[in-house]
Amino acid sequence: MSLPGAPYPPIDAAITLRATQWWLTLQSPEASPASRAGCARWRAEHPDHERAWQHLHDCSAALASMPRGVARAALASPPPRRGRRRAIALMAATAVAAGSWQWQRGGALLAWRADHATGVGERRRVTLQDGTEIDLDTDSAIAVHYGAAERRVRLLRGAIAVATGTDVLARPFRIGTAQGTLRALGTRFTVQMHDDATAVAVQAGAVEVRPADPAAAPRVLQAGERTRFSRARIDPPEAGDVADTAWTQGMLAVHDMRLDRFLAQLARYRHGRLGCSGDAADLRVSGIFPLDDTDRVLDALPHLLPVSVERWTRYWVSVRRRA
Repeated sequence: MSLPGAPYPPIDAAITLRATQWWLTLQSPEASPASRAGCARWRAEHPDHERAWQHLHDCSAALASMPRGVARAALASPPPRRGRRRAIALMAATAVAAGSWQWQRGGALLAWRADHATGVGERRRVTLQDGTEIDLDTDSAIAVHYGAAERRVRLLRGAIAVATGTDVLARPFRIGTAQGTLRALGTRFTVQMHDDATAVAVQAGAVEVRPADPAAAPRVLQAGERTRFSRARIDPPEAGDVADTAWTQGMLAVHDMRLDRFLAQLARYRHGRLGCSGDAADLRVSGIFPLDDTDRVLDALPHLLPVSVERWTRYWVSVRRRA
């Protein structure tokens, strides 16, 4: 089954984004009757609202129905116009690269420091002694230290979603990263580590952001805000989005995202190398994609964009623009 084409006449990007937000909200187990009623009202407000919703529904259903064997069949033979010797050499290089890449992602290096960790493609929820719940995203690790004066969690790698519990000792709850410290003020929030910055988004309550540099002024983020910070500065806050927590529901939600960035996000949920050619990098992707089946997402890309997907091995995949 193929994916539906782009709706015609085209739907305004802001409407498509709002439909995506409603879709994610209703996919949550915590979706309330008020949220469902709000979505119904929004869909009824304008014909384009309903068109955007139905297109999202049709794309999701088509993606779910795509046969899982497509990707496995593609692996049975190398892509066309490639020599056998080159293919063998590339597969050998892939085996070496995959091993070193996995080491670099920190599994062995950080395991001894972590109290809780997930592997690539795995997500897990842990409940701490005070009732705080932490969802760990793919390839993530935390260290937990509850002392007499504070409750502290160190994010060693990856991303987490936090819902703080009530502490009978009234100890502050803090998250430490390589760039600084976050203090929860009765809240739900997400944190993701990047190479040179930490991203934080607040869904409820508030969070104090304090960079590691003592000269940098702290900032309190309110519910509905997100930002990134380095060791020396905090970016101006911007409006958050339900896509910030989509991964906790097993989905990757994107809107008008560059293909290279989209593939970088998807690559976090699978082993090996996933990239694209330079002429395909600035193609734009919008939609909601299942994180538990990244091969199916890759199978869908040629239906969404003018690209082809080349699989040399399970661990070396390249997306190229079609001529």
